[in-house]
Amino acid sequence: MNLYRNPEFLRHAWLELTAQRLIAMPAIIGLIALIGAQLDERVGGLRMIGLLLFVLITVLWGAKLAGDSLNQELVQGTWDQQRLSGMGAWQMTLGKLLGGPVFAWYGGLFCLALYAMTATPSWATIRPLLTALSAAFALHALMLLSTLVAWRKQPRAAVATPRARGSTLLLVFIVAPQLMSLMFGRHAVGTVLWYGHTIAMADFVLLCALLAMVWSVTGLYRAMREELAFRDPPSVWAGFLLFLFVFSGGWFYGRPLADLSVFLKMAPFTAHLALCALIAMIAAYVMLFSERKDWVRLRRLVALWQSGQRRRAWELAPKWLASAVIAVLMSAAFALAGLVTEPWLDGIAGACTAAALLAFLIRDGAIVLGLNFTRDQRRADAAAGLYLAVLYALLPGVLYAFGLRLLATMFWPVLVAHQPFWLIPILLQTAVALDFVLRRWRQLPA
Repeated sequence: MNLYRNPEFLRHAWLELTAQRLIAMPAIIGLIALIGAQLDERVGGLRMIGLLLFVLITVLWGAKLAGDSLNQELVQGTWDQQRLSGMGAWQMTLGKLLGGPVFAWYGGLFCLALYAMTATPSWATIRPLLTALSAAFALHALMLLSTLVAWRKQPRAAVATPRARGSTLLLVFIVAPQLMSLMFGRHAVGTVLWYGHTIAMADFVLLCALLAMVWSVTGLYRAMREELAFRDPPSVWAGFLLFLFVFSGGWFYGRPLADLSVFLKMAPFTAHLALCALIAMIAAYVMLFSERKDWVRLRRLVALWQSGQRRRAWELAPKWLASAVIAVLMSAAFALAGLVTEPWLDGIAGACTAAALLAFLIRDGAIVLGLNFTRDQRRADAAAGLYLAVLYALLPGVLYAFGLRLLATMFWPVLVAHQPFWLIPILLQTAVALDFVLRRWRQLPA
């Protein structure tokens, strides 16, 4: 799509690329390059300076600019006007992805020019450049997506989004050290054993950056479609989870299992299924607290399902529900594989652990939903997080402090492997939580 015909990109370009900025950015980069050339006359030094400046300016600072640009639109109330414009979802995605950080991309062009002038054309010099470009698109898309997700949880009447700004800055501080270490630190050398193939660490980092770019931009595009009132089922989200399952399998097959101390006693297939179930459960928790729990939408979903309109019901299914269903399937597959491939006692212990984790997932989901089944949902997720902290930390800590260590076991599902009979009180907790959410559900307006 032609960016010169993208009104969102052009609007940001006119606002951000002022004459003063157009002159200041290349001047500052030139002065830094001049200082670097004086301190280190080697060509490799200038090349590294150009790449490092691109990472700092375009990847990291550009990510902050992308998040701040959307956050400013949400605070000023202009986002609803853009949603009513004639722009499509993909046009809006490109406009936000390249428009908000357009000044950072402008500076990045000079950094890339400095890198190209001082680097010898080879795969060793092109690879870090492709990694940095992929990381820039991925991080910018994640910033926009996290800002949009944080805003969706806010009441429409009050569009103050300090949490959106905080989430974007937190993401920068988490990703920045890892990215710098993988590109310039000691982790940039070496090899990775993945699906039995030995891959250079730099090539593997490039592969991960490309995949992260594809999925993050896809997620942003789907979020834009949802903002433009398109009704999309969580099929892409389910596909992303399946991709994670396949990608994580590279650590289990074609390599000595002794390298994986956490799954040391399991067969590779069983260990892989255990990790897949854990990924699905984590995804269910993340989406449970990230998405809005719209009980009107859930009522429509239940009505469509009961009337036999399965396809329309799937279109209304939230991502946390799809993740929970996948978690149930993967946990059942892990339990069955453990009973078949592992010794009898180990298989029973693994099956009980999977059942306990699922029971706690259902219990926690019921608590979160029950607190959200009300007209005022502003503090529901915070209250649910507090109650879960009490159940997982404070209450078992009190029992442990009073010497009742055995009773504390029923609040920590991973310990069920050593005490399988504690699965019964865990299931009782789940039953109580389900009764709570059902009673709150019946109290909602018809």
